[in-house]
Amino acid sequence: MKKYSRIAVVAHALLWVATTASAQEAKLPRIGFVAGAGGYPKMAVTNQAFFDGLAASDFVDGRTVRVVFRTAEGDMSQMPRLVNEVLAAGVDYVVVSTSPGCAAAKNATTTVPILCISVQEDPVAVGLATTLAQGKGNLIGVHSYLPDGVKQQLAMLKSLKPGLHTLGVLFNPRNDTHVRVLSEWQSAVAKEGLVIVPLAASASTDLDEALSRAKASKVQLAIGLLGADTYAMRKEIAEIATSRDLPIVMDTPGGYTQLGGVATIGVDIVPLYRKSAVEQMVPMLKGIPPSQIAWIGPTKVTMNVNNEVAKRFGLQQIR
Repeated sequence: MKKYSRIAVVAHALLWVATTASAQEAKLPRIGFVAGAGGYPKMAVTNQAFFDGLAASDFVDGRTVRVVFRTAEGDMSQMPRLVNEVLAAGVDYVVVSTSPGCAAAKNATTTVPILCISVQEDPVAVGLATTLAQGKGNLIGVHSYLPDGVKQQLAMLKSLKPGLHTLGVLFNPRNDTHVRVLSEWQSAVAKEGLVIVPLAASASTDLDEALSRAKASKVQLAIGLLGADTYAMRKEIAEIATSRDLPIVMDTPGGYTQLGGVATIGVDIVPLYRKSAVEQMVPMLKGIPPSQIAWIGPTKVTMNVNNEVAKRFGLQQIR
């Protein structure tokens, strides 16, 4: 009898522990994170920077928060479905990357707090904010917009390739932001007396045709526009640039030069992801509404050059 009593006591204790753990788990704030590209927990460097920022403030998945993760893997058409999936999972907050992701979240909920990361447009101009000093309704975010960003990038491209006269722009024609930014490039290049060649690529399978067009148009240098779609195929872009002997600079962070790409020229959004975690997500987790938090944005364009690759392409090496 004593043996059975001990077994019952142990069983009861185990049940109590399991029930308590389950109750504690249920109380953890739930963050729905919808990435434009990259997996979890092995993440893209941008997303990793965000979660590192949270961890530095003691918000760790499974311990003090619960993350419900989804990724579009570069296919922006999936954003509305993925946002609705995390909302259906009963999350307390939605974090979503890219402009299409932000639009999907904004359309999906007016009550759950939304943190948009890497919005490429001017938030005020597109109606996401009334002022950058505070959020609007349930939405706050990080933007990568600079009024003279394209002008800065063009100057850096010309320093990389003196005598540049024909520039290719690699873009996704299904991405509305890319289409808008392409028009900005066309205007900026026209003022400089350069020729621009649009290079459409919605997926890596389109790259060969885009590069064939570039070579036929005597493109000297190309730049790929910022976005999760281009980020998802950055390795393939670096490889085809080498195989077709056409240098392609990317307006996308995340290891492009480490993968053999020649350079990145654009807003370095990686530190902005971490800053967003610390200055926006943590306050929201502590109960501060988006309307009392400021937007985060860049101050300049930066250039990172793989000098070894630049030398192979005959480009200027940057010290």
